[in-house]
Order: sequence, then C-alpha cells, then structure tokens
Amino acid sequence: ASFDIQYAYVTRPTHDNTSWEQAKFETCGQRYADLSSKNFGVALLNDCKYGYYVRNSTLDLALLRSPKYPDRFADQGEQIFTYSFLPHKNALPESDVMREAANLNRPLLLADGYEAGIAQMPFRLESDHIVMDVVKRGEKDDSLIIRLIETAGGYSEGTLSFNQAPAAVFETDLMEWNTLRQLESADTTLSLSMTPFEIRTLRVKMPE
Repeated sequence: ASFDIQYAYVTRPTHDNTSWEQAKFETCGQRYADLSSKNFGVALLNDCKYGYYVRNSTLDLALLRSPKYPDRFADQGEQIFTYSFLPHKNALPESDVMREAANLNRPLLLADGYEAGIAQMPFRLESDHIVMDVVKRGEKDDSLIIRLIETAGGYSEGTLSFNQAPAAVFETDLMEWNTLRQLESADTTLSLSMTPFEIRTLRVKMPE
C-alpha cells in the first residue's frame, strides 16, 4: 500500500508476518492511501483525515478521534469532511489518483469581478509526472517563484512554456536565499529533467 506524504509517497506492507509489522496499527497519509497491483488498484481519498489502516485487501480510514486527553470533548459537535473511493487502472504512478486527490483538496474558487477567459497564467507546464505546486511572488524581489515536484518516483521530463520570453531563469534553494545556477531557455520554453521525487525551485525574472 502507498500513502501520500508531502511531495512524495511511502509504501508499507499489507501483511503482519513479523512482530514489527504486527505492532504497526495505523499509517499516516495526507490526501490518499492506495492499494495497487501493476495493472489496477483502488484508492481512498480524503480532505482532512490522515490515519489509515491497511491489512490484506482492507482499506480503513479513521474518521473521528475520541481521546480522553488533552481534550475529552474532541469528538463532540458537528463534523464535516469528505472522502472518496476511487478504483483506477494501472499502478499508482500511472493512474489519476494523485490528480484526483489534489482536486479534492483544492476545490475551484469563484473570483468575482473577473470575466471568464480573460485572466491567463503567465506560463504553462506540460508533463505527465512533474507538477507545479507553488507559484508566488519572490520574497526579496518581484520575480516569480515556481516550485516543481516529481511525483511518480522516477525520472521525468517536461516543458515549461512562457507567454512571454523571460529575461532570466535561475534555480534557487527552497528558502530562495542562494542562487544555484542560471538555466538556459529556448525563447519561451524551458526543458525540464527531474530525478525521482526531486523538488526544484525556479526564480523567473520577466522583462520590464
């Protein structure tokens, strides 16, 4: 079974053949837990519940905690959450589980005052297993910060296309403090090659 963690996933056995495995009750998973073979599988998606229990072919999600300490009233009141059961083709990296789990946790927002089709992203990412997880303004200047994640646990390729040719593209660290290197782009496109579960942060300077 595979369990979602930030920017990757971890795998755990579904049996309890050893004393170590018998002692493991729950596994933490953020947006999904997946049980797959090479050609099909099922996933349990959620928007705010993170305790999974998997044994053999059983997928279990803890929906409510009722501890006595530190809050003995934690299970009282109205509880609102969403979970989904998703059968799929192929193994986890080649399925649509990650995309559907992200959509469940990032519902569409209505922006009043903007006509549909007018606002456009300044760039577009094309890749099967590289995702654009963060787009924001730079902490120290007006550059655009793009955080890219390789999600399948393999070597992945992609293309980042800009509506306007950038003045420069730099790779920086997660804190945006240190510039690692300048990337060469072909006019409005930048070719990407990423290693398993790699995280890359790009600083894009647009022409003034």
